Amino acid sequence: MPGLLQTAEYTRAVTLASNPFVAEEYIQEKVAARVERARILDDTARPAYWVILHEHVVRVPVGGDAGMAAQLDHITGLARQRRLLVQVLPTNVGAYPLMGRMVRLFEFEDAPPTGYTEAVYSGNLLDDPALVKRVQETYDLLRAAALPPEASLALIESAEEDHRRCAGTT
Repeated sequence: MPGLLQTAEYTRAVTLASNPFVAEEYIQEKVAARVERARILDDTARPAYWVILHEHVVRVPVGGDAGMAAQLDHITGLARQRRLLVQVLPTNVGAYPLMGRMVRLFEFEDAPPTGYTEAVYSGNLLDDPALVKRVQETYDLLRAAALPPEASLALIESAEEDHRRCAGTT
C-alpha cells in the first residue's frame, strides 16, 4: 500500500510488523510523519496521483479486518473525491510487468521526468532519460493489464465489504 494512501492504523500495523522491538515513540513518529505527508492529497495544488494496486494488497487484512475495511474506505473516498485515480491488478492476471517491484514516476513542468524504485532499505532515483522512458513504457503495460478505474473501485468496495463482514464475525 503506497504510503500516501495509508491510514494511521494501517501504517502502525506495517511499522510494528517490521520493527517489533522498537519503542512506542518510534511507531508514533513514523505514523505521524506518514499522515503528515499524505496531507498533500488534500492540497488544492495536489499532484495528479495515479496508483495501481495488486489485488492481494486489498485482500490481506493488515491491521485486522476492521482496520483494513477502514483503509479501503479511505482509498475509495479519495478516488470518489477525484484526489487520485486507482486501478487494481487482479490476481488472475498471473505474471505482470514490474512483478515484485515498486516504481514511482514523476513528471514536472520545469524538469525532465524521473523515476524512483524502492528496495527493502534503499531507493534509487532514475534520471537517465532512456531508462525513465523504458520504465514509463513498462508502467503503460502494467496499466493495460489492470482493471479500469470504475471496475477497480468496485473490486475495492467488494473487498471492503468482505473485511467488514469478517470483522463482524470475530
